Amino acid sequence: MSKFATQRIWLSAMFFVAYLTCPAQGTSVVLNSDSSGWHLMRNGAKHDVHGAGAKSHFDILENAGANSIRLWSTNKSALLDSAHKRGMSVMLGLYLRPERTGMDYNDEYAIQGQLLELKQEVLKYKDHPALLLWGIGNEVDLQYTNTRVWDAVEELAAFIHEVDPHHPTSTVLAGIDPAKIHMVRTHCPSIDVLGVNAYGSIERLPLNIRRFGWEKPYLVTEWGVNGPFEAPRTTWGAKKEPPGGVKASTRLRRYQEIIAADSSMCLGSYCFLWGQKQESTATWHGLFLSDGRATDGVDAMHKAWRGDWPDRRAPSIQNIRLNSLGWRKDHVLLPHSEVAIDIDLEDWGGELRWQCALFPESTSKKTGGDRQQSLQEIPTTFSQSDEDGISFLAPEDPGAYRIFVTVCRDERACSTANIPFLVKR
Repeated sequence: MSKFATQRIWLSAMFFVAYLTCPAQGTSVVLNSDSSGWHLMRNGAKHDVHGAGAKSHFDILENAGANSIRLWSTNKSALLDSAHKRGMSVMLGLYLRPERTGMDYNDEYAIQGQLLELKQEVLKYKDHPALLLWGIGNEVDLQYTNTRVWDAVEELAAFIHEVDPHHPTSTVLAGIDPAKIHMVRTHCPSIDVLGVNAYGSIERLPLNIRRFGWEKPYLVTEWGVNGPFEAPRTTWGAKKEPPGGVKASTRLRRYQEIIAADSSMCLGSYCFLWGQKQESTATWHGLFLSDGRATDGVDAMHKAWRGDWPDRRAPSIQNIRLNSLGWRKDHVLLPHSEVAIDIDLEDWGGELRWQCALFPESTSKKTGGDRQQSLQEIPTTFSQSDEDGISFLAPEDPGAYRIFVTVCRDERACSTANIPFLVKR
């Protein structure tokens, strides 16, 4: 008898014992459709997903009006308990290794090994009271060639239907196109909800969902501003990141005009990212800074979820200029030349503090949100030139750099902006 056959027998016995000794203590979540469209019903009540990809700052998340979090895997199980304590649901990820990380979906041993492990995770968490639905794989379609990955998705989804009929299944795509929709429709009939990570492509997402033939409901499982992979670039290849205030306005508009407006098919969304990460820059996607301070993007989500702004708002940078040229322009400087920075700021009151930092330009080639290493700050002296300006000397060494400006009210509510520049002799 093979090792996998033995494991399947053991797992089947485990199912039987679980059913006999562990009656479900969790929630009941079902999909319902009526004349107004699709709905998630959680313990009999409609549950529109107002969520975030979150692992921290749950107190601020709750205050902002969110009711759900998304986790990409089961390796942070304590967060299920944290969410439950605050009355929030959880979209729980089952991490299927993407092909781009070296997974071979022609290797039956590797496939069955990860499936058996994930099936045990399903049994472990299926009765947790915070569980809303399962997320089977995240962006396994990104840079993939082997369509057998959909067989693995379907095996897990069918397994969940068998052992956990109380929670819907989903799989999460890196955007959509007709081929991806066709693969999920034809190879994964046990998927109940389509999850879509959409940044710039969110602008046409409701239209394309219908054009490409998806007929079940969907969730926007990651969204925010256009990603670094969609950004305009300088002539030397640096990505241009919009200022914090521009990003906050984009988030609010996309929520109101796209996500909330498609109430017939869209079950809700998980904004990205309720935290901080390095992805081209340290500030691109995060709604918080690396030291935990909140940004004006948090205020935008408060407005989106609750319908009104928080009582005390963060300042909001609308534009940043280097030597009087805005962030959309290319900036080429001479070594050790004097550089002036100024910003346009929406200020809602309170004492404001400036902070500037200089970094080398990131050279990471990683994609799909894969972990990138944080950069080391370059020690630099900054001088306040007037009420709204800062000056510094450009580095002596030629190369690509990026200057960051952070403005905070009361040390906790902040807005950031940055400009890449090239030092050239």
